[in-house]
Amino acid sequence: MNAENRSSVLALTWVALAMLLVTAGSVRLAAQERPSIIVNDCDDAGQWKGGEAAEEPVKQGTSAIRWALAENHGLSTAEIPHDWSEYNALAFDLYSQEATGSPVWLILNSEDAEREGSDYYSLRFRLDYEGWREYILPFGEIGKVRHPVGWHQILRFMLHSAWDPNLEVDPKAVAYLDNVRLTRYDQKGPRMTDQEFFQALNLDYPGLELVKVAIEAGEPDAARHAYAEHLRTREKPRWIIDWRERPEPRPADQVNTRVADLALEHKFSWGGDIFDLGEDIDWSQNQMTEGESATVEWNARLNRHPMFQALAGAYWHTGDEKYAAELVAEMMDWIDDAPVLLYASGNGPYHWAWETLNTACRGSSAWPDSIFRTLDAEAWTDEALVTVTKSLAEHARHLMKHPTGGNWLTAESTAIFYIGTLFPEFNEAEQWRKTALERLYDQMDREVYPDGLEYELALGYGMWVLRNYGDVMDFAILNDGRDELPEDFLQRTQAMYNYCAYVQMPNGIMPGLNDSGNASARPYVERAAKYFPDREDFQWFATRGAEGEMPEGASCAFPYSGHYVMRSGWSLEDLYLLMDAGPFGSGHQHEDKLTLILYAHGRLHLVDAGNYMYDKSRWRRYVLSTRGHNTVRVDELDQHHRGLRETYVLPYPFQPLDNPWISEQDFDYAQGVYDKGYGDENQVRVTHTRNVLFVKPEYWIVLDRMQPEDEEEHAYESLFHLDAKEAQVGENERVISVTSEGESRLAIVPLATEGLEVKVVKGIEEEPVQGWAWAKLGRGGAVPTAIYELAGAGERDMCYLLWPLRAEEELPVASLRRIDTGEPGCAAGEVTLADGSRHLFMLAASAGATAFNGFETDGRAAFVEVLADGSVGRSFLVGGSYLRPAGQ
Repeated sequence: MNAENRSSVLALTWVALAMLLVTAGSVRLAAQERPSIIVNDCDDAGQWKGGEAAEEPVKQGTSAIRWALAENHGLSTAEIPHDWSEYNALAFDLYSQEATGSPVWLILNSEDAEREGSDYYSLRFRLDYEGWREYILPFGEIGKVRHPVGWHQILRFMLHSAWDPNLEVDPKAVAYLDNVRLTRYDQKGPRMTDQEFFQALNLDYPGLELVKVAIEAGEPDAARHAYAEHLRTREKPRWIIDWRERPEPRPADQVNTRVADLALEHKFSWGGDIFDLGEDIDWSQNQMTEGESATVEWNARLNRHPMFQALAGAYWHTGDEKYAAELVAEMMDWIDDAPVLLYASGNGPYHWAWETLNTACRGSSAWPDSIFRTLDAEAWTDEALVTVTKSLAEHARHLMKHPTGGNWLTAESTAIFYIGTLFPEFNEAEQWRKTALERLYDQMDREVYPDGLEYELALGYGMWVLRNYGDVMDFAILNDGRDELPEDFLQRTQAMYNYCAYVQMPNGIMPGLNDSGNASARPYVERAAKYFPDREDFQWFATRGAEGEMPEGASCAFPYSGHYVMRSGWSLEDLYLLMDAGPFGSGHQHEDKLTLILYAHGRLHLVDAGNYMYDKSRWRRYVLSTRGHNTVRVDELDQHHRGLRETYVLPYPFQPLDNPWISEQDFDYAQGVYDKGYGDENQVRVTHTRNVLFVKPEYWIVLDRMQPEDEEEHAYESLFHLDAKEAQVGENERVISVTSEGESRLAIVPLATEGLEVKVVKGIEEEPVQGWAWAKLGRGGAVPTAIYELAGAGERDMCYLLWPLRAEEELPVASLRRIDTGEPGCAAGEVTLADGSRHLFMLAASAGATAFNGFETDGRAAFVEVLADGSVGRSFLVGGSYLRPAGQ
């Protein structure tokens, strides 16, 4: 049989199969038989603004409405029925003359006369095709803008080409609208029919021979069985854990099946509480919608299906079929309740099932892990396996259609790659894998700074991105797909592992920063050692010094992320400080620029508020705010970077920040600036410049210089959140933390400044919340917070020594005296120590000639140690050419 005849036979076979499937009732039609009502038949152009009558092309009736998108941005009519409440979907036919990719906004006005502003429903799509396309838009996919009254009051139908006023409309974009109508649409999943499923398969793929035979014979039941048997018996591809590797069953009393047993009762464990989901689970429900703790994250977690993995784990260990049966039943129930969105992404407005992050989390973790660990269970019938495969294909297609950015894009791409790898039988599988890898590769370039941190600048999310990169590479290798990866895919991740290795504190913990908690560097440095065996420093980190070589340097700068790490060494007792002087971040941001994290002598001392559930609570507001961090507030107002979107990330191609940084054997120095304003409208314009000088290996000098743009008096608060039981305020405004016996402490010694006052607060629960930290290595709770207060007009400065003390060690500072330099923007001091020696220091906002206590310099910072016998010990200079006794 020649190719042409064979194609004809197969075409006829598909027709016959479709008839059999429909007759057998084994396929869900894309739309039910649904009565519809014409909104506008488009035969009378006089009813429309922005378009003209066209006799060709026409979908139905006598004419269509021609719309040139660049000539008239809006195409609209009010000649419509206004009560749409008896229907659940809007449908129309739209012909695109050329695939320009031009965006089109659907606007359905539903005005609330008692509120200001326009109220409407809206959805955006693109003219990325040629010819006719039927749009069926379920009301649930159409977003709300402000406060539309409801579907019973739709005043106008409009298509718009430039709802974004900055958009330049392509003059080639021309469309023809016809047959606008209302309908009732089937709301069950999967949307993919059996016919569409078998058409989507490459029937020549090895292992699908019997599927192909059944299709050609017009036997759909046999085709489904053959496909299910193919999944059950194939050796490759394989999931990370294969059902064939299931260990011998263990008695139930030897296995922790608590979460799985709750799932059997339709109970959901989240945040330490148990929630009853009901006999018939409503997957769209959210049981945390009231009060200040209201959050969509409850529903998001529900639809990422951790209970599925718990059920699979219980079956894995016990072999009890009841767990697999419940898994399959709940998965099938979810699929039935959650038809894939036709046009919307699910991200705005939030859609419980198809928000792309929820979709990605299921597709890359909960679903494949649950399916491929339980594939031998009796519950996995032919129908169940075909149904979940259809749904996973819909997952991949949905994520292909709606890419986002940041860690969401990583998760989406990972899920697409996994599905494309696990189901190579689909015709689209190769394109899924290719697109996923292209997106990840491009993200490495455009969303990961060259110093290794993903541009959200939130540790937890950056590490999630890094884990996904490694997981994708390992999964490709596991399934013989290494040649599909870009050649330098691994090499591009090296800087990210480098960040993990060098940002970690002496205890191996990485500071969270932004919307993240602290995290162990260990799994990342171990993976780095595996991936980069030639890096002796990675081997040293991974083996805790047993192999490899200790890094030559200890302190380091991440000049794109703006993280500056000052440390005395790599032992558990060494000193460590991180200053965050970087960009705001693309997402998950805190108003925390110039905050400090300090570790010394075996423990944390300065912490920040950490992160908190994404809800509406005062706790959430606290962790996002400046008052939850170790930096400066002005007039009881926080930094406000959030309104300046164009400054969130560095311009591409990325260039390093211009923050001064120098690291030498005796000292480290860094400077950062916050100059975006304070208050919700950035109305208080004060520039905060923070200089940090590390006098190795003992203490840090911190200078905060505040420069207002006006001549008004301002009030400043410099905050220090102490990881301690309490904090004591001593003479001259000194603060010393109180810890458990045998633990180190921290002393804050301020430079004498007229009007400077200090108070210590802890665990304030009412607004404004203060004195809490959730990121204390998982312990959490109330912490003493030292608040230094200073008010005045003009330029002011606050300067401190941060001096870590070993257990039972007395503070060696006898006095700290301010030295008048006569130079604006410059602070100098003399530290007299208990042994009689003196430390003289000067910190300035910029380099320039300055004299202090018998010395002169042109540097940005300078330090001189005068020993008890009057001789000069250590001295160093930052950013200048000389440091000398005055007059010499």
